[in-house]
Parts: sequence; C-alpha cells; structure tokens
Amino acid sequence: MNKEIASMYKKQITFIINPISGGINKQHFPSLIGRYIDRNQFDIEINFTKSAQHNIDLAQQAVAEKKDIVVAVGGDGTINHIAKYLVNSNVLFGIIPQGSGNGLARHLRIPLNDKKALQIINKLHTKKIDAGMANDQFFVNVAGAGFDAHVSWMFANAPKRGFWSYAKITLNEYQAYKPHSYEIQVDGKVTHKEAFIVCVANGSQYGNNAFIAPQANLDDGLFDVSILKPFKSWSMPLIGLEMFMKKYGNSRYVDTIKGHEITIKRPSDGVFNIDGEPILMDKNIHIRMIHEAINVIVP
Repeated sequence: MNKEIASMYKKQITFIINPISGGINKQHFPSLIGRYIDRNQFDIEINFTKSAQHNIDLAQQAVAEKKDIVVAVGGDGTINHIAKYLVNSNVLFGIIPQGSGNGLARHLRIPLNDKKALQIINKLHTKKIDAGMANDQFFVNVAGAGFDAHVSWMFANAPKRGFWSYAKITLNEYQAYKPHSYEIQVDGKVTHKEAFIVCVANGSQYGNNAFIAPQANLDDGLFDVSILKPFKSWSMPLIGLEMFMKKYGNSRYVDTIKGHEITIKRPSDGVFNIDGEPILMDKNIHIRMIHEAINVIVP
C-alpha cells in the first residue's frame, strides 16, 4: 500500500496547544506528540494558540476541515474554548491536562502525566458527556456565582498561575467576602437562599481535587446545584477539608439540588464563573443542560 492510500485510512488529528496555561512551558510538546502518538493511526497537525481568540479560530477551523479528532492541550479554559465548537458533532475530543486545576480531566481520570495522557488518545475509547449553557455562555465543567467567581476574577489577574497562587488568593479574600441573596429555581421549584457560593456543577470538582459536587455525574443529564450557606470564619478549614475529602456534599453548610434547568437571580450584574474563567454577566442567569453534547476520549 503506497503512502497516499495509507493516509486515506488514517484519522486526522489536530492538537491545539495553549502555551501559557497553568504557567507550564510547552515548547517541548510537539516532540512528545511525535514520540507517543501512533503515526500509523493518525495524520497529525499541531498548532500553538496565540490568544484566546486564536484558540477559538483554530477549533472552528478544525471542525470546518472535518478533522476526526481535536485535542486540547491546556486547562479548563482552553477546553471550554474548543469544546463548544464540537457540540453535537462527529469530532472526537481529546484532553491533555496542562492547566492550573484540571478539574474536568481529573473527573474523567485522564492522567496528568503527559506520556500516559497522550497514549490514551491512541486507544480511542470514548464516552459522551453533558455540557451546559449559562445565558449565552457555554460550559462543560462548572459555572457559578459568589465567592468562586470572585476568586476566579482575582486569579485571572494574578501575576502567577498554579495551585499555590489560587490557594493564596482564596485565603486572602474569604474573610472580607460577604454572602449574597439569591433566588434559585431548579426545574420550576423556587428557593431563596443567602449564600457564599452557588455552583452549578456538571463535573464534580473545581480542580486540584477540590470537590464542589462529589456526586456529580457528567453523563446523567442533570446538574448538581451546590449552595454554600453563610458560615463563621472558624468553619473555613473544616469546609476546605470536607471539599478535599469528597465529603462536601454532606456538609451541614451545604445544600445540593439536582436538576436540568436552573435560573439564578442575584441582586445585581457581576462576575460569573464559567469553567474557571470570570465572565461579567447579567444579574439573572438561565442555565440549561445539553445532554450528551461532546464525545470525549477517556481512559
């Protein structure tokens, strides 16, 4: 079989690499791709993003060119920018976690080790996962209002990325942050809550094994609305421990409601957390489920 005929049987795979996500240098990544991706199965294209918009442009281009597989090399923000263009398409989505928290990849048990994550691509084992829309903003892992959105805003403007930067901002900000009043409607049932965080979780964690919704499932057609009620400052270490020990959902400080259509009404416009990225949004947020939206390559 000559090379042209052999190439016809290969899957077309595009890697979109965010060179700055997680503060991790990725200039070596093309050589890793060459070493661990099976060239007998794939024709490989590699692109480094130059901006968030370029990330989006590359994702759109890959879909327009009918690539078989698009792989995001980056964090949850990079994943978000690419995944939104793969919804209800025939394009498979690969994830190589290279972010600060890697919440979605951790939920899917995709290894943080570069070699192991790349080798998973070769096996092409897939599952369909849900996603969501918050007004006109797409998300695949978590979306929310309150303290987590505030921290994401501070983190986006911090000079350093990574877990310790995020932890430092969280500790510095929580004492001064005040809970807000929310009207929360879940599948038509309305409740009023004073809350520190209102998180609509598709996946189970923010990242770094901080589980905001330990029982969340990416393919059940439901969100877990996790509501952190006001608490005394001395309770913060306990709440943090419960989050990392996957006991947050059973905490006396937390209410959890499952549903597929959510409306959050807050006192004013403000920052909203969309897959770890702070977005300025209207005071009223309508969130809807997109069931089995994306076909993801998993272990």
